[in-house]
Amino acid sequence: MIKINLLAEKKATRARTTRFKLEGAVNAQAFLVVALVAVGLLYVGWQWRRLSSISHRLDREISVAQAEEQRLKGVLARGEELKKKREELQKKVELITQLKNNQSGPVHMLDQVSKNLPDFLWLENLNENGGMLSVTGKATTYNAVSNFYNNLTQSPYFTEVVLGTTLEIAEGVSFSLTCRFVPPAVQAAQQQAAPASPEGT
Repeated sequence: MIKINLLAEKKATRARTTRFKLEGAVNAQAFLVVALVAVGLLYVGWQWRRLSSISHRLDREISVAQAEEQRLKGVLARGEELKKKREELQKKVELITQLKNNQSGPVHMLDQVSKNLPDFLWLENLNENGGMLSVTGKATTYNAVSNFYNNLTQSPYFTEVVLGTTLEIAEGVSFSLTCRFVPPAVQAAQQQAAPASPEGT
C-alpha cells in the first residue's frame, strides 16, 4: 500500500511561497532605496548645476558692476576737473567785468565833465578819490565859471557841487571846485529805489 504525505508537500509549497514573498519584498525595498538614492543624486546634481549657474551669473554681474564703477570714477574725476575749470573761468569773467566797470567809470566821468564844460573855460587839474572830484581851472570870465557850476549842479551825474576859491588873474579867472560823481549804475539803482511820486503833486 502506497502512502502519500500530502501534508508535507503543502508545507514545502508554503515555505517556497513565503521565501519568494520575502525575496520579492527585499528586492522591492532595494529597488526603492536605489530609486530614492538616484532621485536624491539627480536632485543634488540639479541643485549644484542651478547654483553654479547663479554663481556664474553673479560673477558676471559683479564684473560688470566693477567696470561701471571704474567708468563712473573716471566720469566723476572729469566732472570735478570741469567744475574747477568752470570756477576758474567764472573768476576770470568776474575779474574782467570788474576791470571793465572800473575802466568805464572814469571814462564816463571824464565824458560827463567834458560835456558840462562851457566855452572859454579849461581845466588844469582833476583828481578823483572815492567818487569825490577836485577840479582846478581857468576861465576868461566869471560867467564861464558860473556856467560850469550851474551845468554840474543840473547834471544827474554830479552832486554836492561846491565852488571854491575864485581869483582874478592875467588870463581872466582861476577857480577850484569839488563835487561827487554818481556813476550810471548807482544812479539807476537810486531811481529804482526811489518811491514813485503820487500823481497831481
